[in-house]
Amino acid sequence: MNKKTVWLASACLVLASASLTACGDSKPESGGDSGDGKQAISKTIRVLTTDGGNVFATQAPAAEKEKYYKELNRLSGFDIRHELLTWGGGADYNQQLSLRFATGEMSDLMMTSSIYSNVHAGAVDQNVFLPLDDLIAKHGKNLKSSIPEVAWNSPRVKKNGVTYGIPIVSAAPASRVIFIRQDWLKKLNMETPKTLDDFLKFAEGVKKNDMNGDGNPDNEYALALTDNLGWNDVFTGSFGVRPDAWQMRNGRLEPDFIQPEMKEAIAFYKKLYDNGYIHKDFVTKKQSDRMTDIYKGYYGAYGAAANQYRSFTDKAKYVNQPDAETTMIAPPKGPRGEAYFEPQSEQIDFVWVIPSKTKDPEAVIQYLDWAWGSDEGKKFFAFGIKDHNYKEEGGKVVFDADNPVNTENGASGFFQKTINPKGSGSNTGLLMELVPEAEIMKNGYKAAESAVYKHASMGMPQLESLTGRPELEVNLGANTLFYDAFVKLVVGKEELDAGFDKFVKEWKSRGGEAVIKEATDWYNSKGK
Repeated sequence: MNKKTVWLASACLVLASASLTACGDSKPESGGDSGDGKQAISKTIRVLTTDGGNVFATQAPAAEKEKYYKELNRLSGFDIRHELLTWGGGADYNQQLSLRFATGEMSDLMMTSSIYSNVHAGAVDQNVFLPLDDLIAKHGKNLKSSIPEVAWNSPRVKKNGVTYGIPIVSAAPASRVIFIRQDWLKKLNMETPKTLDDFLKFAEGVKKNDMNGDGNPDNEYALALTDNLGWNDVFTGSFGVRPDAWQMRNGRLEPDFIQPEMKEAIAFYKKLYDNGYIHKDFVTKKQSDRMTDIYKGYYGAYGAAANQYRSFTDKAKYVNQPDAETTMIAPPKGPRGEAYFEPQSEQIDFVWVIPSKTKDPEAVIQYLDWAWGSDEGKKFFAFGIKDHNYKEEGGKVVFDADNPVNTENGASGFFQKTINPKGSGSNTGLLMELVPEAEIMKNGYKAAESAVYKHASMGMPQLESLTGRPELEVNLGANTLFYDAFVKLVVGKEELDAGFDKFVKEWKSRGGEAVIKEATDWYNSKGK
């Protein structure tokens, strides 16, 4: 629920620059014969989305990007013109998107976090978005059947029973896992941590030894923690709570972060801090530097998505660590045997909306239906261009993920994710069967799914009582009351018991009680 709102507000979708120029505008000739038996290219569709920080999207020569734009148009029969706004950790895209809505400079298909995003507050009620049920019923049968029902029922795409958005589906029902340095475990003669006590033993071993072999035994930490606490929190679930989830308690839908179990989780992080198992200046460590620090061998464990496995296991990236080895695991069990990580979700990363100004919305739905339903579309968004990114031998696809044409500047990420209207194509069934690490990847996703946290707030829309009150948001995002309290309690600026009670009291008194009432009313109405 608010997990995605957090993502939008703090680190995922949104103008460090005021430039609104397209990063890659595909402009093939409209109409005419494609020359190879494919349908003639027609019906221009302008797509506004983000470069997602993909290096190929931001730095590759225009001619290289044009290859993929032209192939997509050739296969689909549409004239798809992408405008890729800068990502900038999310802030850039949001600001640019907000400006587009303010000026009315719309595209035919636009990516947002949800139909109720604060970036375009009130858009549904002001008829800015087209209702889509009839269009999808007539032109989007593949679209409707391929996207999970849980996503279609989400308030991120539907209001009052009417569909206004189209889900951009997440890579899997769950993908969050802990990556841990397996070679460090071997060096310490330890097994994979199964409990928090096991992890503390690992952490002590990391502290006492020069794990990365650079001659300095004091620059390694058991856990990567940065200013983006929401992404790096891997342990609160081991205490049966998550910062962005809610549960029914004594007839009220209350956020987990005001519960006593959250104080237990903070106490564990404080132990990590006091013992030197996490960086003493973690709150000033930038998330953007985390990957570099991981490859330098500064961290023994870190939270990430299973689809990042190939990046974390590329030994060539590790500085003077030829034996670097990384394993994916579920969180260690806490004092009551709990080991949760990712809150159960509606399997939505982002949402497509079609503005009411769009002249040919039927074509937009037809294009999305092609992307979801055609074999050619599935192949393109998984493998790229035939005889460029992959070959076919004996009727079977031969795809080398390590081929420079696929790896240089993250080229495969461009066609699998950046211009893929479905979501991520990096772990599709087609592709998963061809990568050497297929079984390892599958086990990683299984580990993620085993740690899914079921909660009562799935599908809860943005609460009106939180509008304009970012400090009350139910998450561990920066500038929230909980973020500030978490940091103060972990580093010891406030005593744990008194400080936590102070936070709970302040959150409730500043509007939290109204938030709980609205959330409870929503939950009760949903039940009826």
